[in-house]
Amino acid sequence: MNSVKTNNSMQTQHIESRYIRMNRLMQLLTQLFGKGNFVVDVIDGSYRLSVPRRLTDEEIDGISF
Repeated sequence: MNSVKTNNSMQTQHIESRYIRMNRLMQLLTQLFGKGNFVVDVIDGSYRLSVPRRLTDEEIDGISF
């Protein structure tokens, strides 16, 4: 499980992990929100994100394979 510290104004989003590599997800989240501004947990085959805003379908598609 990878976790990064967060603050209180976060939204939760679940993304199936089957077609997304963790390293690409972490790169995208760091680019969008900056290091330390999100949390990623792996739970039952999905990523649970705590992020300042939900990722768009286009952003998710961009890191999928």
